[in-house]
Formats: sequence, structure tokens, C-alpha cells
Amino acid sequence: MPNLNALLVRGIRIARNAAIDIRYGELLGGKIETRYALLGAYNTENSDYAALSYVFENRIKDSDVLVDIGCGKGRVINWWLSRGLRNRIVGIELDERIANQTRQRLRQYKNVTIIAGDAVQNIPAEGTLFYLYNPFAEHVMEAFKRRLMSLFGKSGDITVLNSRCKHVDVFQKDLAWIVEIIDIGGSSSAPFDQLAVIKIRR
Repeated sequence: MPNLNALLVRGIRIARNAAIDIRYGELLGGKIETRYALLGAYNTENSDYAALSYVFENRIKDSDVLVDIGCGKGRVINWWLSRGLRNRIVGIELDERIANQTRQRLRQYKNVTIIAGDAVQNIPAEGTLFYLYNPFAEHVMEAFKRRLMSLFGKSGDITVLNSRCKHVDVFQKDLAWIVEIIDIGGSSSAPFDQLAVIKIRR
């Protein structure tokens, strides 16, 4: 028999997510199968708004340039906007069709830029806080790590927040990086994914 408490929590989360989605133009739930699996991309999924409150709590500064790696339909960007953030926001999405839809939906927000293309090649050099929800395979994560180091290795003033951190070992086994794994909450019957907070070692 299904756990009724877990079903109730899930139902509340779905309703809350839908309400915020609609505020920013359309429902964003569901999964989209990737057309780029051979390149190491994973399916497009959506972060839970309630989880994002824990992910970003006390971690965003007014000066940060926020980058959503594998932004998909743009739910994380919705959350940033819902908090009234005026930071520059960049979403990077490999699938051009999804990127175009997200760009069109968020076109009224002048602080938001959506880039269609490879996240590794399109990392903005002015980025300071990067969010990932398990967007790609281990070999792409390795390339992403190397690109971050080439761009920010001297300044070191960046933070990578990796939810559902399946390939965080790419950073953990590299002594140039500091990784902290955090349980970010949820309920015992419906917990959120773990969060990896990743920084360059100084």
C-alpha cells in the first residue's frame, strides 16, 4: 500500500510547483528525453521549488552572476526571478528547441539570457555561481571541471552547486577542489536530493 504521507507531500509539492510555473508563463513539469545522449547529455528534468529554497539559502550575493547549467525549461530561473533577484542570470541548454522555448517564455526579463549550446564551451567568464541538476555524464563533468579551472583557477571566487550530484567524484578526487555534501531537507517520506557545494581550493 502506498505511503499516504508521501503521497500527500508529493501532491502539495506538485501543486506548489504548478502555481509558480504558471506565474511565469506555463507548466514546466515532466521529463523530456534527450536527443543528445551520444554527447553525454541526460534527460531534461525539473528541480522542485521547495528544494531550491534550501539549495540557494544564504548563498546568493547581489554581485553574483547566476548560471544554470542545463537550464532546460527554466524552473531554476523562475525561482531566482520569484525571489526578486536583479542579478544577471544565464541559462545554458544544449537542446536548441528547449532553449528557444525558454528564451521566448522569459523574454520580458532583461536580466535573463538563454544560450543554446554546449555548456562547457559556453560558460560565461563573468559567472560566479553555477547550478547543475545532474545534466550530463561523467566525461562531460570532467570537461566542465577543466573548463572552470581554466577560466577561474587564478581568481577562484566561484561556487558550483550540484543537486543530485551523481558525478561529484570528478571534483572530490581532484585536490584542486573542495567539496561539501549536504542533505538539504524535505521530509522523511519524500526527501530531496543531496547537494554538493564545490569550490576551488585556495
